[in-house]
Amino acid sequence: MELRQIEFFVAVAEELHFGRAARRLHVVQPAVSQQIRQLERGLRVKLFNRSTRRVCLTEAGEALLPAARAVLLTAQETQLIAARYASSRGNSLRIATSLRSRARLRLAADTLMQSRPGLTVHLVDVSDGTRLDLVRTGALDAAMVDHLVPPTPGLLLHRLKWRPVLAALPSSCGLAEQESVGVEALGELPMRQIPSAFHLTLVELIISARRRLGLESIPLRYATSVREALDGIARYGDSWTAVQDEAREYAQHPGIRLRALSVDGMATQSGMVTRVAPSEQVLALLGSCTSSFEREV
Repeated sequence: MELRQIEFFVAVAEELHFGRAARRLHVVQPAVSQQIRQLERGLRVKLFNRSTRRVCLTEAGEALLPAARAVLLTAQETQLIAARYASSRGNSLRIATSLRSRARLRLAADTLMQSRPGLTVHLVDVSDGTRLDLVRTGALDAAMVDHLVPPTPGLLLHRLKWRPVLAALPSSCGLAEQESVGVEALGELPMRQIPSAFHLTLVELIISARRRLGLESIPLRYATSVREALDGIARYGDSWTAVQDEAREYAQHPGIRLRALSVDGMATQSGMVTRVAPSEQVLALLGSCTSSFEREV
């Protein structure tokens, strides 16, 4: 039994869908299925009942889920403790990320590490209920929050705002006549997904937003690059994709119109919580975030 297999088991158990679990884990669906099969063989029990329409936990799966979550929590705490000792040399940051900020924070962290050889930025997933306490105690250097928090003793909130995300639509599509497009209107129009962290995160957000509205998921088609996706959209007029605001040059692509994409969390305020006197490295990371966020000073 491997820790990664347990992570995959918990993801499928919480999503009750192998495709959604794959997107959450940033892997392809066959990899999830393979890891679950290996875990079931190793444990010699069946964890899920699968059919073409639904996935559900078996009795054994239900019984094992709390223990599996505890294992992941222990592993997470172990990583934080190790990272804390590693950072005692001043060459490491531990930042709690979130679903909405993960892709763009990863970009900011990579940019900072390229400019500072020897610095490592660890992005970790922790529960919303514990992240502020972990920053206060020093177990984390900072934490992203998706909803702005009230003033908290010992902590400082740095307000950030997502740069707009744009829907690249075929100019022949009726939605292209609107100023902005909501996720509820895009359900029947396939999205051309690009293999990037940005798109994986965006798909998760769209699916979650549609689920909250009681709507089905979105159909996906795959492209290897933004250019390939736009060429397909312009040629066939039967799909769409998303681009970041800084890529407005795509507005010149023949047959394409860019419209604001309204997805809960993609164009609203987020924030980074630090201690009142953040380190110079944390301030540098905040500065790096300006390439992906609009920072409110």
